[in-house]
Amino acid sequence: MRAIIKEVFPVLLAVLIPLVSFTTGLLASRQGPGQGAARLWRKPEHLSRDLLAILILVPLWTLLLVSIVPLSPAIRAGLLVVALAAGIGPVAGMKRMGGATAEARDAMDLNLVVLVISLAFVPLAFAALASLFHREFHVGAWAVAKVVLGRALIPVLLGLGAARLAPRFAVKAGPVLMKIINVILLLVLVLALVATAKHLAALGAVGWIVITAAALGAVIIGHLLGGPDPRTRGIVAAASAMRFPALALVLAAAMPRGQQVLPVVIAYVLVSFLVLAAYGALMARRQRKHGEPITQLHPAPRGA
Repeated sequence: MRAIIKEVFPVLLAVLIPLVSFTTGLLASRQGPGQGAARLWRKPEHLSRDLLAILILVPLWTLLLVSIVPLSPAIRAGLLVVALAAGIGPVAGMKRMGGATAEARDAMDLNLVVLVISLAFVPLAFAALASLFHREFHVGAWAVAKVVLGRALIPVLLGLGAARLAPRFAVKAGPVLMKIINVILLLVLVLALVATAKHLAALGAVGWIVITAAALGAVIIGHLLGGPDPRTRGIVAAASAMRFPALALVLAAAMPRGQQVLPVVIAYVLVSFLVLAAYGALMARRQRKHGEPITQLHPAPRGA
């Protein structure tokens, strides 16, 4: 059974991530009130805060945690790998793409900017980390580029192009594809839990506490640097917490005994999903209390 899961899981992951990326681009191109809004890269102060949170402060927070808490090498390596997997990727599902609102456009722009930056950032950051911990391992730029380009950036651009060339197709196909994605996501989650159940249990109480602290700290950092608007805060909080799992797997494979790191990556994804769900519920309650427009924040894509 476990042998079958090990064979099926990578195939599902290889199909899922480009499909989510393509569908995100498809849905993000809908005409709407945000169409005339300034692009994120035309707002340097806003963009610099977002990148500071995602690329600098979240990895530093994770590095601080693994430096002060006694952890097994696998947990320490897994958390650092997740923190450096900065090419967010649409699979992170920063915000429900219900239409081309200004917030949805900012989420898409942030996604594209970080994906491009990750081509250079991740290899350099990983090399710096290896030097810091005196380990002889690295991940090449091409290994990162294959994941970021092939599974995220190019499918997103194809989705954007398809929506522009065939808007009727985008309107009809986008919600259907998102429902299919939900089913595949559920299957991948079940397979991941079955395949790593014993390893997840072996992380121990301290391991789970530190993983939770890493995810919670990432949400807080993103929230604080997301600006005064609660909707943009939600986007940056989700982007800071939900990294790029596919890239994390590539980084894990480059490390000694990388298979031991995989359960930590899966555990972080599960914990960050729950932390973001709680954060979204808390923010929605606060916005209702103050009569503000409610931000629909979801840690993973949902069907329309």
